[in-house]
Amino acid sequence: MTKAAIRVVLIACISAAALAPVRAQDVTPLKIGLILPYKGVWAAPVENIDRGFRVALAEFGNKTAGRPVEVVRADDELTPNVAVQKFNKLVQFDKVDVIGGGVSSNVAIALSELADRAKKPVVMTNAHADEITGKLCSPYVARTSFSANAFQYGAGKYWAQKGVKKVVTMTADYSAGHSFMDAFKRGFEDGGGQVVQQIWTPFQKTRDWSAALGQAGASGAEFIYAFYSGSEAVQVVKQHADFGMREKVPLIGDQWLFDEVGWPALGDLVIGGKFVASYLPGAQNEANRKFVAAYRQMFNEDPDVNAALGYDNGKTIMLTLEKLGGKMPDDTAGFMTALRTVNFDAPRGKIRFNAQNSAQLEKEYLVEIVKGADGKPDRRQLDEFSGAEDLPGCTKSF
Repeated sequence: MTKAAIRVVLIACISAAALAPVRAQDVTPLKIGLILPYKGVWAAPVENIDRGFRVALAEFGNKTAGRPVEVVRADDELTPNVAVQKFNKLVQFDKVDVIGGGVSSNVAIALSELADRAKKPVVMTNAHADEITGKLCSPYVARTSFSANAFQYGAGKYWAQKGVKKVVTMTADYSAGHSFMDAFKRGFEDGGGQVVQQIWTPFQKTRDWSAALGQAGASGAEFIYAFYSGSEAVQVVKQHADFGMREKVPLIGDQWLFDEVGWPALGDLVIGGKFVASYLPGAQNEANRKFVAAYRQMFNEDPDVNAALGYDNGKTIMLTLEKLGGKMPDDTAGFMTALRTVNFDAPRGKIRFNAQNSAQLEKEYLVEIVKGADGKPDRRQLDEFSGAEDLPGCTKSF
């Protein structure tokens, strides 16, 4: 081999060596941490959130801009202190690029503070407390579901405009419960109605709702509007029926009170249940038809609202990473800058983000559970109305 030929080979080897780290970095997996309460009172809804998240990633082939995506899961146990520990592990040891999840508002508020401190993007799945994108807003925090005010203000105003004069609200005594029922109260009273009483039950501790139901029954309200989820929702619906209150003071709520994951435990008690929903599996739009088909193929059943929320969370993260070319910017707040430009047709309708990184709620549905032709419970849409805006309160510059 001539000296000139040797020189060409050496240059080629040096060039290949210089390029190798870049190529290796390009195929290094992007890591998404997913913090959810996998066990406990919300275990069943959370399983479907996780499933919806998996459907979203599968839609992208579990890759973004050619880079594989790896999900690292952590159980926050519905406890802020545990969530803090899991967040620190995901960031410091697992070296995740972005964190999704966040169901309990108490946990989400703790995660918001950590995200701001660690400058680590956190994209909330299902935490609705207004302060997350209000007074606690952060350039490192986003929400793909919707705020409490967006969902419940519209629900309250809807019922008042339908001629209901007096209601009582009932929910667990924690951040999301207060955000939801206070928003419903604002909407109901702005619509001309009166919330005659607000009843708060100890979160994750109540098993006997007789005292709360007794207060509601004596309040003079036309119905109880309630927010509960998981096993607590099943217990409330059962005890309300046991007290013989279904005709006297009906129990109406949002999509988690009559969540499909609780239907087997409730049996025929679900028939006639009415609730306000942000998502319907039977919604007639192309995005929902594709989502339902993909979910059925993966899990052999129809998705529920929890699965849809998980899907929206996963798809938002993936679309943002695609906008960034599969690379996290050195200034990680740039992830959220890119996220604010994401908008897409989701199963629930169009998703777009406001300046405080919170997804907007385009529409809501009033739904009744009926007995289908096969004798099984099914949803029937009764009406639809617009969601509301987020509350003001964010003072940070985005």
